[in-house]
Amino acid sequence: MDDLIDVPSTNRYEQLSLTDHTLREAAHLLTAHHRAWTGIGKWLPRRLLSADPVHGQALLDGHQRVAEHADTAPLAVAAERVLDLVGGPLREGYTQR
Repeated sequence: MDDLIDVPSTNRYEQLSLTDHTLREAAHLLTAHHRAWTGIGKWLPRRLLSADPVHGQALLDGHQRVAEHADTAPLAVAAERVLDLVGGPLREGYTQR
């Protein structure tokens, strides 16, 4: 999340890469939270909207906002709300394996 928020809008490669990663991870958390199937490709938005129309739409709208306007704020807010559903962001002790 910090990387997504901090990347300059002029660095579109990094911004778009972080945007895709954020959407995938938030979608995984949201669908898992609702014990729903997740998906890839065209199925990711379908499954996301099916699992949670409100939070799913916010994630997809945020993703589109970055793609079209280089504005990461709506996606960051939407992802933060998903994190809040599952206990909030983990800052200390986080590792990715």
